[in-house]
Amino acid sequence: MKTIVAGICLLVVLFSFTTPKRNLFKTKSVSFEIKGDSGFVYKGEAIKLLSQAKYDLAYDPEPGQRDTLDLELPDITATDTLGKYYRMDNGNYLACLPDIIHPDRFSILVLIEYSSDGRLINAEPFYGGMHFCCWDNHYDTLSKHEEGYFSIKTCGTGSAHCSSYIHLFKGFGAQDHGICGYIYTGWCVPTHKAMLACHLTSTMKIKNDTVIMHYTMEHLKERRNGKYKTVFSEKFDVKYVEHKQGWVALDSTKLQNLPL
Repeated sequence: MKTIVAGICLLVVLFSFTTPKRNLFKTKSVSFEIKGDSGFVYKGEAIKLLSQAKYDLAYDPEPGQRDTLDLELPDITATDTLGKYYRMDNGNYLACLPDIIHPDRFSILVLIEYSSDGRLINAEPFYGGMHFCCWDNHYDTLSKHEEGYFSIKTCGTGSAHCSSYIHLFKGFGAQDHGICGYIYTGWCVPTHKAMLACHLTSTMKIKNDTVIMHYTMEHLKERRNGKYKTVFSEKFDVKYVEHKQGWVALDSTKLQNLPL
């Protein structure tokens, strides 16, 4: 469990970016190097794509609402990976990037569809949470799956809490309610001796237009040495189907008991 906490702290540092003034980030034309059907987006390419992106947040950002551990854009090197791209069926490319060029949008991810020469075609914002505690690496946000689906992973955060939500779509999509993929909550189940932590993990299977989430819920008790012991474990499956409002669980009984 110490590994989980350490990973969360590291990701807070790596994925909360701050910038001075936007006019400092004007760059020369960036040559896009696209190899194969997938690859990585680096700093220069990310700035070029984000500078073209026009999108509506549907709210007014509050300036100054940043974490004290945020990094500044100049601290990001030219070889740092800020996202991953995939080739789409229509020949364009899809990437999801943290909006590092706006100082008031540190938690915003931008889904971008662009051509092979770096010309932006579509842009859609995703709110990523106060910090990206649920990511395993710098480019964990966008994934490609079977049946032609892509997904974006956003995070839920709180005191001793981290969770992830999977936003699944074909082609180019918008943020929906999301499918719960992961939860860790430090204070979850009260007992007569101590409060137990909850740890939910999952694997996802897509078949036609149905998503099956294979969940494992564990209740963890902290030992005197700081390590955790599993005192309860349960496996269960939940099927999701797509509706207008997003992916909906066919049976939400188990989900209603989760510490979301």
